[in-house]
Amino acid sequence: MERRQKGGFPAGRIRTVAVMAGLVLVVGAAGWILTEDKTQKAQMTNAVVQDTKNPGWEAMETNPLLAGEVGEVSAAVEDYYRTLGDETGFVEDYENLKVYTKLGKEKGTYVAFARYDMRIRDVYTPVPGLGTLYVTEKKEGGCLVEPEVDDPEALACVETLAGHEDVKTLFQETETAYQQAVQSDALLLEALQELQETYEDS
Repeated sequence: MERRQKGGFPAGRIRTVAVMAGLVLVVGAAGWILTEDKTQKAQMTNAVVQDTKNPGWEAMETNPLLAGEVGEVSAAVEDYYRTLGDETGFVEDYENLKVYTKLGKEKGTYVAFARYDMRIRDVYTPVPGLGTLYVTEKKEGGCLVEPEVDDPEALACVETLAGHEDVKTLFQETETAYQQAVQSDALLLEALQELQETYEDS
């Protein structure tokens, strides 16, 4: 978060100090040491910048979808949905919550996909759903969970990961379960239609 994770950084440009003819060798050596020191410093700075990235984050093969394997992230997402259920009047509970994660572009960031069954008050059949969340580790411990991000590069990161085949499969499975639930319960369909109308009018 992302607030966070930016694109590539250009390497520092190093200027080499030329030693004029006629100067003593000691001065020339001092100039080389100074230049070498600048070069090493620039290389170290660039290495630090590069080290903030999660290597291979863009590819599904090197950044697979993990099911509940990042404990701190899963706990933070579970807390988020617990609070969300308490704050939303029409939602009774989020059941069967399962958190899937992928590494974000920057170290300490994740994109979480939360699969759940949302139980609406006074409706028997729960609603299958899948939430996408941007998660950032906090320096003081714990994680910041964001359902929306404004940072363009964080959004680009989410879009890239959501385009992975394993995530597409998860979305498709959830969509299928959603359609089955709606078709099996007329009261659920009616409740969802009323909910949609309420949001459109607000």
